[in-house]
Amino acid sequence: MTLNVYFKYNVTGVLFEAGYVPSNSEKYPLGGIISAIQNAFHATPELICSGDAVEELRICFYKDLQPRDCASGSIIKSGRVSSGSCPQYVSLPVNGSGGKFTSTQSGWPSLSNKISSTG
Repeated sequence: MTLNVYFKYNVTGVLFEAGYVPSNSEKYPLGGIISAIQNAFHATPELICSGDAVEELRICFYKDLQPRDCASGSIIKSGRVSSGSCPQYVSLPVNGSGGKFTSTQSGWPSLSNKISSTG
């Protein structure tokens, strides 16, 4: 079941479609990354950073596996969304330099994410 959820909510694919690709040097606006996930899944993710690099991108779910806002680590205020441990501009590091992007058989990288459910 976990793999079904993983493939249904393909965070990496969403980020690629929005123009966010793995890079150790390119910096992206945190709000843009969060917005891309919100637009795709209708829920606010939580990002965990180390310095200016994204280490984890979390999508939270209800027990029925429908996405929900990850309110614990995100602040939603007058249209602006941020994650507490991340700066305004972040990198999506390539695997091998401490990043979370790894290649899949299809050639698309995959961003590790944790599945958290409440309900």
